[in-house]
Amino acid sequence: MIKFGHIKSFLVCFAPLSAVFLSVVGFLAWDGSSARERAIVDDQRFTLEKSISVLRERIEVVVSDLLILSESRDLDSIIEGRADYSLLADEYATFSLRRGVYDQIRFLDNDGMEIVRVNYGSGIPFSVPQRDLQNKSDRTYFKLARNAARGTIYISGIDLNQEFGEIEKPIKPVIRLSAPVFDKYGERLGVVVLNLRAAPILQEVISSLAIDGAKPFVLDMDGNWILGGQDGENWAKELTGDAIVIADRFPDAWDSMQLGMESFRLDTGFYSVRRLDVADLLLARNTTRSLSVIYGDEDGQENRLSLYIGARMPSEALDQYLWSERGMLIIVSGAFILLITIGSAAYAWTRQRQLVASFDARLSEQVLRASKNSVVVADENGLVLKVNPGFTAMTGYLPNEAIGKPLSFLRAEREDAQQLDEILMAARANGIWEGEVRNRRKGGDFFYSNIVVSAITDPGSSEVNFVEMGLDISRHMENAQELWRQANHDALTGLPNRLLFEDRLEVACGHAENEGHSIALLYIDLDGFKPINDRYGHEVGDQVLRKVGERVKNTIRQGDTVARLGGDEFAVIADDVKGHEEAEWVAQKIAASIQRDMEIGGLNVSVGASIGIAVFPTDSRETVALLGLADDKMYQQKRIRKSVDERKNISA
Repeated sequence: MIKFGHIKSFLVCFAPLSAVFLSVVGFLAWDGSSARERAIVDDQRFTLEKSISVLRERIEVVVSDLLILSESRDLDSIIEGRADYSLLADEYATFSLRRGVYDQIRFLDNDGMEIVRVNYGSGIPFSVPQRDLQNKSDRTYFKLARNAARGTIYISGIDLNQEFGEIEKPIKPVIRLSAPVFDKYGERLGVVVLNLRAAPILQEVISSLAIDGAKPFVLDMDGNWILGGQDGENWAKELTGDAIVIADRFPDAWDSMQLGMESFRLDTGFYSVRRLDVADLLLARNTTRSLSVIYGDEDGQENRLSLYIGARMPSEALDQYLWSERGMLIIVSGAFILLITIGSAAYAWTRQRQLVASFDARLSEQVLRASKNSVVVADENGLVLKVNPGFTAMTGYLPNEAIGKPLSFLRAEREDAQQLDEILMAARANGIWEGEVRNRRKGGDFFYSNIVVSAITDPGSSEVNFVEMGLDISRHMENAQELWRQANHDALTGLPNRLLFEDRLEVACGHAENEGHSIALLYIDLDGFKPINDRYGHEVGDQVLRKVGERVKNTIRQGDTVARLGGDEFAVIADDVKGHEEAEWVAQKIAASIQRDMEIGGLNVSVGASIGIAVFPTDSRETVALLGLADDKMYQQKRIRKSVDERKNISA
C-alpha cells in the first residue's frame, strides 16, 4: 500500500536527480557538438597530412627511379658498342610495366633528339619507332637538365600532355622529370625524361579525404580546378580557353585560402586545405645522397608548381554529422528519466521498509556467482579467500583446494612470487592492474588468461582486499597466431610471402649495418616453368613450385630466409656472406638443386633458374633499391641465357 512517506521519499530522490540529469544532458548536447566539430578538424588535418605524406613518398620513388635510370649500366654498354639501343628500350619497357605510373620514358641525346622513347599506351609499354621520334631541344625539361650537374633533377608543374601541339584525349595530367646522364668518364651523354601520370597519384592522395561526406579537391595557385570540380570545371582553361575557378562558386573560401587559413568553417561548409609547394614534395627524399632540384614549367607557368589540396564538407553533411545522435539522445534521455523514476521508486520503497541488507552487497554476490569468468578474492598478502564457480570451471581447482594458497600457485613456473608482489603493488597504487599471464590448470596444462586485479579498501578498517577477474584467452591467441601465419606466408608453399620477406629484409639489413657484415639478396625466377604449366596443368605446376621451395629451403643455411614472391619467383636472404664470391657460390648451389629432375605423378620434369644477386651494403643500402637491383640482374641473366640458347639453336 502506497503511503505519504513513499511519495515524499520518491520526490526527494526524483526531483534533484531529474534536474541534474537534464542540466547535464543539455550541457553534453552542446559540448558534444563542439567536440564533434573539433574531431572533424583533427580528422581532416590528420588525413590531409597523411595524404600529403603519401604524395611525398610517391614523388620520392619517382625521383629515385629517375636517378636509377640516369645511371643505367645498359647505357655504358651501348656507348661502348657492346649493345644497341634496343637493350635500353627493353629496360625502359620493363621498368614502365613494373611501375605502371609513367606515361613515357625517354632518352634524349645532347642535341635534344629522342633516341629511345617507350610509351605506356593502354597498359602495354611499347617502343616508338625511330621514324616517329622527335626533337625536344626547345623543351624546358631538356634545356634545364642538359647542362645540369650530376645528381641534379628537373621537375615541372602539373600540366596536360600534348602530342603534336594538341592536348591528348582523353586528357592525361602529367609531371615531367628529367636528369642529365654521364658516362663513367664524366662525359655528358644526354638526358633521361620521365612523364609521370599525375592523375592516379593525385586521385590516390585525395581519395582518403572523402570521409563523412567531404568532397576533396586539387587547385592550382590561381584557383583553377584540377580535380574535384563539377562537370566541365576541371582543366577548363586548357580545354575551352575559359578559366573556371573556385572563386566563382566559393569566393569566401578562396579568400580564406589565400590568407593562409588551413581549417575554417563558412556558410558553404567546413574546409580543410593545405598549400603544397613542389619543394615540399621533396622533403622526404633520401638524405643519404646529395640531390639538387631545378624547378620550372612550360611557358613559365609557375602556378602549377604549387597546389592547393583539401576537402570541403558541405553544410548539410556537416550538420548531419554534428547532430547525428539527436534522435538517439532523446531516446537515451527518456530511458534515463524512466530509470530515474524507477530508481526513485525503489529508493522510496527501500527507505520505508528500512532494508537491513545492502542491495549492493546482494547484487555483488549474485554477480559473483553468475559470472562465467574466473573471480578470486584475496587478502592484502595475496592469499586466496574466496573463489566463484567460474574459477573452478576454468582451472579445475575446487574452492577448498584454492582457499588459503597464494595467487601465484596458478602461475606458470616463469611467473614467480616477486612478479605477483609487483602486480599487487601496482593494483594497490593505481586501484587496478590489467594484463595477460600464463596460468596452469589442475591437470598440468598451461593456458593464457587476461586478468584484472582490483584493490578494494574497507573504509572502516583500512584493510585491502584484492579481486582478480580472469578470462581464458588461449583460443583467441591461437586464432591470432594462425591469422598472422596466413597473412605472412604463401598458401601454396608455406614459405614467407612478399610482405614478410620485405620485413625480414629490413631487419636483416639493419642487423648487418649494426654488426658490420654483409648480406646477399638472391632473386630467383624459374626457367622453363610455363611450358610445364601449359602442358601438364596447374596441379603439376603447383607441385613443381612446392618442390622448388623445399629444395631451396634445404640448400640454404638455417638462419637464412627463402620466400615465394609470387608466380614462379622466389627470393633468398643469405646472412653474413663474405661478398659477391660467396653469394655466387650460394646461387650456384641453389641453381644446381633446382635443376635436378623432379618425379611428379609418374612424370619426369625439370626446370632451371635465373638468379640475380645484390649484396648489402656493397651494392646498395636501401632495401627497395637492393630488391630492384637483384631483379634487374636476374632479368639480365635470363636475357643472356636466352641469347646463348638461341645461338646454340642456330648453330645446331
